[in-house]
Amino acid sequence: MEYFRLDMRGVSYGGSDLGLDAKSEQRAKASRSNLPSPVTYKVTLPKTYDASRTKPYPVLLIIPADAGYGGVLGSLSGTDVLCALNDRKVHDTHDAIVCELGFNRPSWVADTSKTNHESFLLDVLLPRLTASYNCGRFSLIGYANGGFGALHLLMRHPEVFHRAAVCDAPVLGDFEGIATPWGVDAFETDEEASLLKPPYRSFVETFPHNAMFAPYGPGTLASCPDVGAAMRANGGNPRLGLWTGADATWEMRALSEQLEQFDVPHAFSDAFEHQPGSWEGSWVGEAIEFLASDL
Repeated sequence: MEYFRLDMRGVSYGGSDLGLDAKSEQRAKASRSNLPSPVTYKVTLPKTYDASRTKPYPVLLIIPADAGYGGVLGSLSGTDVLCALNDRKVHDTHDAIVCELGFNRPSWVADTSKTNHESFLLDVLLPRLTASYNCGRFSLIGYANGGFGALHLLMRHPEVFHRAAVCDAPVLGDFEGIATPWGVDAFETDEEASLLKPPYRSFVETFPHNAMFAPYGPGTLASCPDVGAAMRANGGNPRLGLWTGADATWEMRALSEQLEQFDVPHAFSDAFEHQPGSWEGSWVGEAIEFLASDL
């Protein structure tokens, strides 16, 4: 296993004024955001890894649900569960490279007034991995806000990512045909928003205005014809797997229904709806089977 610590202080990706009202502008601090520093990630290689092998290795990206490598509801990291503490050992069993991200704040892997994690992943991490290792197709796995990140990364960038397994993600839509996700506007006062605990406090910080959320909303993305066509272009094998958990059950069900409405292929399971999403959850085994069927 290899660990990397990237000191991104002073590095700024884009950021732009979004024409917000004064109150939202104040919340967003009209900022050009710097990437949180430090950003870390760790890579686990299969025992038989061969940098010169003709066939590249599939890569599984673990998207965190909280700061660092631990989970919101558990202390184990994704790498612990997938590669180290049981007989699963995804890296060896499926001859894959496993990479887990670690930010110093809860992340929704988005580019907004607060963070540029999406750009970091696409413009820094993936090129670095590709230059350093014999990488093939990239797939994603995550739960809670990490699952939200895995979901929108696949749907926004289907040419970059191959598949995604998502559990108990707060997709934050009303699913009545109107893209009105809750955000800062859902709270009557700033004090109400300030009392939120992660990951939802981090949602308000990342998307201080609903207009910032719209490009990442799964419902909006599902209705896009180009996204639907890309998601169907995999020989009949669904590129997206969804699992409910105890916290976002109705949202995951509603998203599945909306994906069906727009003919977006996906796998769906509510077998573990009474379990809080975490890396220790039973959903992980099914998710790995789903991903491994077409890594």
